[in-house]
Amino acid sequence: MSRPLRKDYRTADFEQLSKMIKDHPLMKAPETEQQQLQKLRTPEYRTKCVMRASLDDIALGINLYKLQLDKPMSPTVEEPDYLKEPAPSARSAASARPPATPFIKVLLRKTPMVVLFESRSMTALADTNEGRQVMEDNRKYEELLSGVDKTRRTVDADTQTMTALMKSRLVNTERLTTAQMGSYVSNFEMYDTYTDLEKSTTSVQVQGEKKMEITTYHVGGVDQFVAINSLPGFRLALMLTMRILASNVFEPQQRRYRNMALPDPLAEDVKFKYRLGLLWRLSPPSSNPKVHQAVSDVSFCPSNGDIMAVAYGVYSHGKVGKLPKSGWVYVWNIKNPVNPERRYNYQVAVVTVEFSPTQPQLLAIGLHNGSVEVRDISGQDLPPLAISQRSSSPHFEPVTAIKWIYFEGDVGSRNPHITPFLATSQAGAVTKYRLINSPNLLGFEQQRLQRAEGELEGIPIERLPPAASLLANRHPQCLEIVLDPVQADMYYVLTDEGTLYKCSTNYPLQHLELRQVHDGPAACMEFSPWSPRLYLTCGSDWCIRIWLAGILLPIVTLQHHLSPVHCARWSRTHSTILVSLSRSTVDIWDLRNSTMKPVSSTIIDADIFYSTFKFTHCGRSLAVGNEAGNLLMLSFEDMPFPPHFQYKQLKRAIFKALAMQPDLRKQVKSVGHFGYPGGKKQTRA
Repeated sequence: MSRPLRKDYRTADFEQLSKMIKDHPLMKAPETEQQQLQKLRTPEYRTKCVMRASLDDIALGINLYKLQLDKPMSPTVEEPDYLKEPAPSARSAASARPPATPFIKVLLRKTPMVVLFESRSMTALADTNEGRQVMEDNRKYEELLSGVDKTRRTVDADTQTMTALMKSRLVNTERLTTAQMGSYVSNFEMYDTYTDLEKSTTSVQVQGEKKMEITTYHVGGVDQFVAINSLPGFRLALMLTMRILASNVFEPQQRRYRNMALPDPLAEDVKFKYRLGLLWRLSPPSSNPKVHQAVSDVSFCPSNGDIMAVAYGVYSHGKVGKLPKSGWVYVWNIKNPVNPERRYNYQVAVVTVEFSPTQPQLLAIGLHNGSVEVRDISGQDLPPLAISQRSSSPHFEPVTAIKWIYFEGDVGSRNPHITPFLATSQAGAVTKYRLINSPNLLGFEQQRLQRAEGELEGIPIERLPPAASLLANRHPQCLEIVLDPVQADMYYVLTDEGTLYKCSTNYPLQHLELRQVHDGPAACMEFSPWSPRLYLTCGSDWCIRIWLAGILLPIVTLQHHLSPVHCARWSRTHSTILVSLSRSTVDIWDLRNSTMKPVSSTIIDADIFYSTFKFTHCGRSLAVGNEAGNLLMLSFEDMPFPPHFQYKQLKRAIFKALAMQPDLRKQVKSVGHFGYPGGKKQTRA
């Protein structure tokens, strides 16, 4: 802010006034002081000088300055000659210069917080000693304030909040009271106590050859360790503790199973090796290698892919001179790959297991003696919900496969229906079971297959007529049953003759179509996840054949090893990749690269034959079982990235494989679009 100059103020008078002030004796200072003042006038010092003033001081100074400017001149006071207004002249107008505008540099710094007053809120329960002490202090305080000129004016009001926040008594926790107690027990008393208890020592086998001795004591004839282990709360706590301990060892493998570290598509060193890596190995039920405990079937829970049921029984009957008298069904969780969370023991071998898609806690189990039962795995040590009876299912042959019949509306609904399921047996029968309000399964014969005669559709084979009609061998053995991915009432049955029966639940005791798919027992069949009309089959003739509905001959035939193909399935992530299982290798085929040999073959246990395998829900891992009872969890490594248009890639690979077969290529082209609408993937399990 600058002070405006009067127009009649002369420069000569100002210079005269400045000279008089300078020549005054008080303004004269010694030379040392002048030198110090001269240093203060240097630009370096001016930049260091900072005026510290508060905002109130600045505002007050500005107001006082305005009052001095606005004060009128008194007419009674005679002005000095040098203050009188001179007459305007050209010289004064020319020599007048506008004064420099003064500025004030203000530096504001944050000061430490100064607490003027603080009152902490303290509460105590009224029915405790602390609460009574607080009430007594409050009473004394009121007495001190009572009387004349002692009244303290108080006002109750809410601050900082729009609504009053009340603290209830329930949020206050009671203080813990501690006390020191002394006790004394002599060595004689401890010795007498343990002498009275019944002592028992058992040897437990840990990790194969190692053994550990456990000593327990009986009180009243009851083993305390067994009594505690039978408590549901203790078993639940033990299961959770085992999960935590197992995660310390298998955490990297569990993260890989959950697909938490997927390959980077922008990596520079990407190599497609189609490799299988071993995550972990699930141990067999018995440590005795002479016990027949082959992994006969695997089933993943539809609602939780971490849970799987494994059936242990007999797979290769050639090495079995006598049927075993034991079988197991274990329910595993990947959170604990060391110990199963459910164990079910049987007096016969277990052949197949299958989870219900609508009620995931229900597990259907097929036994070697022809019996079928349904269990609820949600609780421990629960009895079976229902068991089949000889009156409704009079078959004594092993149950080879089980499939639940369900509709799309039942999956994921709040009140799903408990749908029936189909079970095939080696007696050539397809039985339909239904759960009712009874401990017995209600079953009736849905299909009774007869042996094929004459020339059939499919591959041409030489079928010799039987020399004599045998009543005991007039029905083929049913090895596999598969549901149609689109039509809920259709299902397919594979037999030991290599034939494929197409049947319907609406037409019992008769089949709709019969086709010869293999020159030997047909072991497995599966539809492509990207096509409801494209499916593959594998069998004991060393071949994997890919079929297309509407064409009588297989469009692609895969053959590499001179051994039976136990199982083959389509990949869940790549439409052109499929995995097959022979006696000693796990093969990965890619139709885009070659149909003459697999892109990779993995051998983990060369001296142990494989039995079956299943993909996980995500399709990036698979569980492989062998005849020793081990279940190997393998993960796909160094795989190609999934194509964006899966159906187009599959169709292009099939036409590439049919480049040397123009007639068959023309038939496939005449079929038209054989995928799902929009090229989407199948959502049903």
